[in-house]
Amino acid sequence: MKMRVFATAILLIFATAVFAQQQMPMPRQQKQEVSTDFSQDEIETFVEANLDVTKVQQEAQKKSMAIIEKNDLDLERFNEIVAIQQGQSEEEASEEEMKAFNAAAQEIMASNQKTQSDMIAALEKHEMSQEKYQKIMMAYQQDEEFRKKVDTVVQARSNG
Repeated sequence: MKMRVFATAILLIFATAVFAQQQMPMPRQQKQEVSTDFSQDEIETFVEANLDVTKVQQEAQKKSMAIIEKNDLDLERFNEIVAIQQGQSEEEASEEEMKAFNAAAQEIMASNQKTQSDMIAALEKHEMSQEKYQKIMMAYQQDEEFRKKVDTVVQARSNG
């Protein structure tokens, strides 16, 4: 749960446009028609690429947690300051907390640039474009039948 809250907070501020939709599903009211016309090879490539992208993201989360802690903040307080920054909280942060928050935020943003490069490299390793990856991810998030099809590939891969 903590990692989910953390991921949401980081994405709200720092996520790259290319990969943000993986962590945060599209709101229901913005649902749009998505293409699910992908070949079995494209789906299998997506599953492989997504495994690598997910590893990169998990490492980035660990690194971001370490950055926050290194700046003498805990995850809960960091998220509270995020809410303050977004005008979603009437709490206040001390000058010292804001200094620590800003230092952590800048370091996380710099780290996210490398993370984005690493995710792009993961896609390139599988010869998948960012655009294709996003389209398949969107279809996975929004189309239940397509999600089942992809999950079947994931299951088959994990079984053997």
